[in-house]
Amino acid sequence: MAVDLSQHPEKPAKVWPAGKTLLVSGALVAAAFLAGFVPSYIRKNGVEAELRVARHENRMAQLRDLAGLTYLQASQKNYGLAAGTSARFFQSAREVADQTSDSAEKKALEDLLARRDQTTSELAKGEPAVLSNLEALFVKTRQATGAGAGGS
Repeated sequence: MAVDLSQHPEKPAKVWPAGKTLLVSGALVAAAFLAGFVPSYIRKNGVEAELRVARHENRMAQLRDLAGLTYLQASQKNYGLAAGTSARFFQSAREVADQTSDSAEKKALEDLLARRDQTTSELAKGEPAVLSNLEALFVKTRQATGAGAGGS
């Protein structure tokens, strides 16, 4: 069976209008941009979150260091230095407590701050009994900052 080509004239090829071509090209450029942007944006957010955690852990370690240094200075009967260090400790503890959103952590830090007046008074008088208060402060600081009482 033969096909008669004379009855089926050749159809002209479809030509895309310039507007459609521009629209498709723009969509492809936008998709390429997003394919490059989205992964780096997600990675940046992850790195920023890690940085926030590291900064917070650093602040907690600084609190532990200040509590330990205060105890050491008082044990060496250098009550003036210990008083200055304890003032820095309590100021830092207040700043960390104000910045934290974790209610349990905030309460633990505020419990530490409740010891401020007694500690400051005993250091100002140069009382050797301050050592037991500073030892308890150091242990409570380690617990409040996540280091626990026995390990690092």
